[in-house]
Amino acid sequence: MTASNLRDLSLTEFARRLSEKTPTPGGGSVAAHLASLGSALGCMAFRFTSGPKYATVEAALAARADELDRIRTRAAVLIDEDARAYELVMAGYKLPKSTEAEKAARSAAIQAGLEAAIAVPAETLELARRALELLAEGAPDLNPNVASDCASGGWCLQGAAEAAFLNVKINAASLADKSVGSVRLATCDAWLRKARASAESLHTSIARKSS
Repeated sequence: MTASNLRDLSLTEFARRLSEKTPTPGGGSVAAHLASLGSALGCMAFRFTSGPKYATVEAALAARADELDRIRTRAAVLIDEDARAYELVMAGYKLPKSTEAEKAARSAAIQAGLEAAIAVPAETLELARRALELLAEGAPDLNPNVASDCASGGWCLQGAAEAAFLNVKINAASLADKSVGSVRLATCDAWLRKARASAESLHTSIARKSS
């Protein structure tokens, strides 16, 4: 089984692959999967907010649902891209280092792999942030019958954002160019703070629906 088809595995098989003593799939792939699942739940909840009772908000929620669907699709792709990115890092560490030329090539390969291993969870975090923003915007108008589904989606997305940030952080710490790592980390920290704020707004709206 290669990393290129993780997203096509059954739920049972994906969980089994995660449990193995192998570096991939790991937390980054799970973060992307959570982002996809959370977006899907939000999409479903918004699509159930329809009909005459919701005529004034249906179009706006449908538009948000369509964007969440796009996020879901892209996040699913990142499940595999995260695994492939970290495999580049591992491949770099396996390169020979007997000569100065080999050491230089090995170092360059590792750094290129680390850049990819940062870029993928960074995108996962940004997708989760945007999805949480969409859920927070639409939650006040939500059909209360699907409030728990929307809330569950929000928790998935919040977990995705937190996990993705940790993956960015640990890989950025290994970059040789610390200034590049600091910039990437600062950007992702800002996205995470926005994701947390949207999650808090979402949970507040859901609590009102449940009271």
